[in-house]
Amino acid sequence: MVGWVPFRRLAQAQAAHAAGDALVAVALADTLFFAVPLGEARDRVGLYLALTMAPFAVLSPVVGPVIDRWRGAYRGAILLAAAGRALLAVLLSSRTERLTLYPLAFGLLVLSRVHGVSRSALVPESLPPERSLMWGNAWLAVVSVVGGVAGALPAVGLNAWLGHDATLWFAGAVFAAGAVAAFRLPRGTQEARQREAPGEWRKLLSARLLAGGIAMAGSRAAVGYLTFLLAFLLRAAGESGRGFAVVVAAAGIGGFAGSVVAPLLRAVLRESALLLVTLAGMTAAALWAAGDFDVTRAAVLAGAAGLGSGAGRLAFDSLLQHDAPEAVRGRTFARYETIFQLWWVAGATVATFVPLGAAAGMRVLAGVYAVTAVLSVRGLARRHPGTGGRCAS
Repeated sequence: MVGWVPFRRLAQAQAAHAAGDALVAVALADTLFFAVPLGEARDRVGLYLALTMAPFAVLSPVVGPVIDRWRGAYRGAILLAAAGRALLAVLLSSRTERLTLYPLAFGLLVLSRVHGVSRSALVPESLPPERSLMWGNAWLAVVSVVGGVAGALPAVGLNAWLGHDATLWFAGAVFAAGAVAAFRLPRGTQEARQREAPGEWRKLLSARLLAGGIAMAGSRAAVGYLTFLLAFLLRAAGESGRGFAVVVAAAGIGGFAGSVVAPLLRAVLRESALLLVTLAGMTAAALWAAGDFDVTRAAVLAGAAGLGSGAGRLAFDSLLQHDAPEAVRGRTFARYETIFQLWWVAGATVATFVPLGAAAGMRVLAGVYAVTAVLSVRGLARRHPGTGGRCAS
């Protein structure tokens, strides 16, 4: 990874992206959730969920087609997203107690999603020779976890000693470093990208890719549901933000483990089979967690969810990068990301506005995973030759 310059630069930009997002999240945590009464927290979370969905109203119909159209657009989008977030983080540092927090947070979310779509679309053009898509996606996932931890640890100290203003200034500096790393990313292989043919999107809905999308949509819904279910259960149990931080850390460790394990499992399992294995494993983990609820059990479940969702996402990204034509890769990622985020918000909304106890909530979670596996198993069992990109294996 270190020796191949294009991929190294992409990894550097991804590390800065993850670290900056972690810094912003820690800086705003007390202002959005744990600093208010439980009833008001639910209202604020509802507003937050609306904000997380709003960027995708821009991403799918506007950003995706634009970044597909010109050579160098993926690199330019990553650079502009990093520079824009550097500016917004600095502006936000003095406005966390004002209504302007929300449009600034919206801007940060939009640019974060632009980075994610562009980075995923650029992976096939940045890989070292003879390396697989799974290898590239796994390394970037590992880099994301390491970058997130590297950002979260100083963020906790800065918040405690200097306040969230200093944390957001530091986030701005990290995003600026990401813009520098993105400046020399590869421009891509096409002189000009083609407009999407009328039937191109329908061609991408092969049985395998559609089933993979169903698997990922269900998994994202479960993760959104679990995130807010655990948050409200911990609040009801009298836990502070530190208890939730332990659970978030466990999820990050699980995501790191998923990034390491997925390429190893790929030696014996195809991507489609790996998606089914993660769904089955998470069903079992949710049923186990339906016992007595405490921070330890919540952290173990969060770690398992991080592992399953991390490995599953690597498998799906490899499928899409392999099957989607290069000329429409960016908008294809944007469309699937929109679908996945919609389901994440749906799951989070249920957990926010339908209060459930620990046992009932975990059984619902297990049911979501099990139903998703049943709906996607038939399509994932099929083979599809793909239409472009590197070998996904």
